[in-house]
Parts: sequence; structure tokens; C-alpha cells
Amino acid sequence: MSELAKKSALLRGLAGAGFLLLAGCMVGPDYVPPEPDAGADFGATLPGEAGARAEETLWWRGFNDDRLSGLIAKALGENYEIAAARERLLQARALVEAEAGAGGPQLDGALTGDVASRTGGGGQNGQTEGEVSAGALFSWVPDLFGGQRRAVEAAEAESLARALLEADIARLTAADVARRYTEARRDYARLGLVNQSLELQRETLRLVETRFEAGLTARLDVKRAEADLAATRAQAPQLERSAKAALHALAVLTGERAGDFAKAGIGEGSIPAFEGGPAAGLPRDMVRRRADLRAAEAELARATALIGVEEADLYPLLSLPGRLSFNLEDLGSGNVAELVVATLSATLDIPLFDAGTRRAEISAAEAEAREALLLYRQAVLEALSEVETALVSVVSARARQDYLGEAVAASEVAFQQAENLYSQGLASFTEVLDAQRSLLSNRQELAIAKSDLALAFIDLYAAAGAPTGPRE
Repeated sequence: MSELAKKSALLRGLAGAGFLLLAGCMVGPDYVPPEPDAGADFGATLPGEAGARAEETLWWRGFNDDRLSGLIAKALGENYEIAAARERLLQARALVEAEAGAGGPQLDGALTGDVASRTGGGGQNGQTEGEVSAGALFSWVPDLFGGQRRAVEAAEAESLARALLEADIARLTAADVARRYTEARRDYARLGLVNQSLELQRETLRLVETRFEAGLTARLDVKRAEADLAATRAQAPQLERSAKAALHALAVLTGERAGDFAKAGIGEGSIPAFEGGPAAGLPRDMVRRRADLRAAEAELARATALIGVEEADLYPLLSLPGRLSFNLEDLGSGNVAELVVATLSATLDIPLFDAGTRRAEISAAEAEAREALLLYRQAVLEALSEVETALVSVVSARARQDYLGEAVAASEVAFQQAENLYSQGLASFTEVLDAQRSLLSNRQELAIAKSDLALAFIDLYAAAGAPTGPRE
């Protein structure tokens, strides 16, 4: 066997032994997914939802509003927070590749040149000699006890957590768009009611002025009608400001300038009314769907893997550096195998005494894993609470909307009767004002109740972790 073949066989043998060692040991605990205490069902349910699974379609389509769907699609594609989260995900994926590559053999090339000059005696010219050599540098730290593999596990879990947090930002962004859209529609609807109220109050003022000019009523009634008219006018600027603020927030969510966005007429139209299917589903489904909960679980997996990373420092560390080199000028002068110089060494670093540092780092990693488990369980409880609260909000908002609808119908009749009786001199102007104020107030409250119901459904779907479409 040639000298080069012997050296090559030695390298292969050492590498094979290293791989056998790699397969035999793995420090640290293996990750076991926690079993969340989610319960069998939610305490509050909507009609037709008890025990039902949540729909897997895009929840905002339940509003049957193409403009809203378009805004959410735009936000999911152009929102800067989502884009930044995607970049964080790419960072994490690159770190996984870096960790995976760090555990393998490393090979680098080397090229060296030397020049030497010698001066001749008796004033003769000196001679210049040069030498060029090439080679390869090899290094490998075998992962004898699995510390590097645990580091890769931790990096993979971190990458998964980043991906899930990106999905969770999408969940929150979609809900925020729907909220701001509903708020803008609500405020513009209330502005429309203010204009209707002003027209109604102007008619009442004309009636009072006619009766005053005829000597049938006092100036006090005229002033009271004028005061109510002015008070109603005062509502408009505040509602306009609130509507514009909602539109400006929508602009930010969709990656646009606020000034341009406010001119798009997005607030024009009725208040969104939800007509979709089951939202909450079962608690265990919610835990499975909520990206933030799955991200918290991924953080637990990462913390668990880091225990193994720290435990690996308790054990010996084997390093295998090597070098192959040859002089380029000698390549044509003899047997190549005799020209190649190969060196391979092994270093075993054995930890003996560190004043408890390594054990303390393991204890810290174990405490971090316990903390991650507690944070996961806390996140599950908070998510369950969000769903329960949203369910109650939907039930109460729906009931309030129904009652206010009845109140508006009754107050319309009461106002018409009071105004008719007043024009005949059979009722006081106070009764007219009371009936009118009740009607206008109930109309405004009904608009608020409609938006509250829509917002409650939005909160419910967001809390339930309803899907927002495929993510990377």
C-alpha cells in the first residue's frame, strides 16, 4: 500500500470511529410537549356552537364586505410589522443552517509562498530563491455527547417560534384592520344620524317658531329648541375626528400614508354585520390554532434543548485538527505520495474543576425551561379567558342590539304622537323635547350597538385563532 493510501485510510478510520461515537450519546432531556388544561368546552356558547368545530375559512368573509376583505388582504401583504417578522424568520432559519454546519468537519485551503535572498562574496550579485507550497487544513470537533445536536434543536425551535410569531402578527393585524374599518363605518353612520337629527330638529324649531309667532307658546320653547339644535351640531366635529383617526390607523396597517388613505371614501357604507358560522369551536382546537400559544410551546422546546447544550460542557471535548501539504515545485520530481506531508492530531479537553460554573449554568438552563413552561400555561389561560370574554360580549351585544331596535321603533312612534299633540295644543313642548331626545339617543345607541356586535365577533375570531391564510 502506498504512503498516501495509508494516510487516507487512517483519516477514514478516525472519521468512522467518530461517527460511531456520535450515534451513541445524547445529553439533556428530550422535549415532551405539555398537555394544556383547556377543558372540554367553553363556559359561554352561541346558538348552534356548542361542541361545534370552528370554520377553517377566512373569518372576515362572514361580513360579506368585499372592501373589508380587500383591506385585510392588502395589510397581510404590505404591513411593515409582518414584513419585519418575516425578516426575523429568515434570520432564524439562517442560524439553523449555521448551527447545523458548525458540527461538521471544516476544510480550508492554504497557499504559502516564501522568498529568500543571499548575497554573494567578492561583490558578486546575490541569489534569490523562492518556494511555493499548497495544502488543506482540516478540523473537526466530533459531537460525542450531543451538545451540538441539542444546539441545532434549539435553533430549529427558535426558527419555528419566529414563524409562528409572524403568523400571530398576521392574526392580530387582520383583527385590527377589521376593528378600525368597523369603527370608521360606525362613526360615519353616526354622522349621518346627526344630519338626520338636525333636519328633524329644524322641523321642530320651525313648528315652535310658528306657534310662537301666533302667540301660542313662549319664547322659552324656541330657545330650548335652538339649544338642542346647537348641541346636536356639536356632536359632528368629534365624530369626524374619531372617524378620521380610524382611517389613519387603517392606513398604517395597510402600509399607506394616512392623508391619501382618508380620501378614499372607505368609511362610506353601512356598519358591518357578521353572518358567518361557528367561531370559537372547542378549547383544544383553539390551543392548536393560536399561533402565539404554539410559539410559546416552541420556546419551551428551545429552552429544553439548551439544557443539553449546557450539560455537554460537563464532558470531554475531542478536537481533530489535520493538515495536508506539498511543495508545488516538487510535483514533477517524484512520486506524489512521497511529496505529500499529512499530519493529524487529536486533543482531548477534559473538564476537571471550574468552581461549579458549569453546574450553575445547567441549573440556570433548567430554570429557564421551567419558566418557559409556566409562561406557556399562563398564555393558555389568558387565551381561554379572551375567548370566554368575547363569547359573553357577542351574546350581550346581540341582546342589546335587539332591545335598542325595539326602543328606536317605540320612540319614533312616541315622538310623532308628541309632536302631533303639541301642534294641537294638547301636549307641552317639554314632552316633545323629551320624545325627540329619546329618539335621537336611541338611534345613536343602536348604531353603537351594531358596531359593538361586529367588534365582539372580530374579538372572538381573533381570540379563537381563526386562520388568516397560508403563511411561509
